[in-house]
Amino acid sequence: TRRFNEVHNGGFTLRTYEIEVQHNFALGNWNNIIWGAGERISPYTITNQVSSASSLLFVPTSRTLNLANGFVQDRLALTDRLDLTLGLKLENDPYSGLAPLPSGRASWKLTDTTLLWAAVSRAIRSPTPFDHDVVEKLGAVIFLTGNPNFLPEQLTAYEVGYRGQLSSRASLSVSGFMNDYGDLKSIEFAPTGGLPLKWGNTMKGEVYGLEAWGTYEIADWWRLSAGLNVQNANLRFAPGASGLLGVAQAGDDPHHQASLRSSMNLADGVTLDGDLRYVGVLPNPRVPAYVELNARLGWAVSKTVEISFSGFNLLHAKHQEFTIPPSDEVERSVFLETRVKF
Repeated sequence: TRRFNEVHNGGFTLRTYEIEVQHNFALGNWNNIIWGAGERISPYTITNQVSSASSLLFVPTSRTLNLANGFVQDRLALTDRLDLTLGLKLENDPYSGLAPLPSGRASWKLTDTTLLWAAVSRAIRSPTPFDHDVVEKLGAVIFLTGNPNFLPEQLTAYEVGYRGQLSSRASLSVSGFMNDYGDLKSIEFAPTGGLPLKWGNTMKGEVYGLEAWGTYEIADWWRLSAGLNVQNANLRFAPGASGLLGVAQAGDDPHHQASLRSSMNLADGVTLDGDLRYVGVLPNPRVPAYVELNARLGWAVSKTVEISFSGFNLLHAKHQEFTIPPSDEVERSVFLETRVKF
């Protein structure tokens, strides 16, 4: 596969050239192997914007980034009910070099309607020009610089799960996860203890939680789906870190979320869908929890014409989802739409 993409955004120009090769084959009667390689070449140019008050610069203003990878994955059918999938990806990024990314997944079909599974994998967030090359000035003072020794952010993910068909009309999926993070991005003082600040890798920690999803067909024409997500974060700084901006800089996520979706086929070509969602409090910066409802009534007039009436965030005139009120408030909206297929 070959791809080319070009992006222009003000003083930013990026061209991307990408090629991928993939091949799969069976080895014996219990190995299914997929292997491949890819390369992405991304030349970019940034025109630095300079003002008397503040400036965000990139030094150098242009680079050609080359991201190469190779991977192999083997799915082994150990028995009729037990599968094991092992994989390894080698990624070579322009800043931090070669990184091995292994993964493993086992699935056990306990019965014809019950599946148990477990997985472990390693992933990274590779450094970017913003991590290495950025220079921020406040007037004539250099306030922050990139770090030429910035490391990839590390993740080791552990997962276990259950998926079952409880009856002819009901199904349930439950999974637990624990994500172990290392070398997360932080802000550090200069060696002298003052300016300029620079990016560091002094944050680490764990995020663990539970996800559940289920469906129930009340009737042939009416289906309900419900989901729940609960997670806890335990992030901290390494000894000697500055602790600037606290661990909140790594993300502002709710402890729990829930959703309920209803899908109805009211008549031939007429559907009514409702989506009720609850999002818990964002801790820092704090944003209140909220409950909202989206709904859509659709009518397929013919094979080529469809009319729909949709409403979003119907329970409140407006509500806050991110940042500090009253900015970026999401307002109630309704749409009448007609689609014609030719």
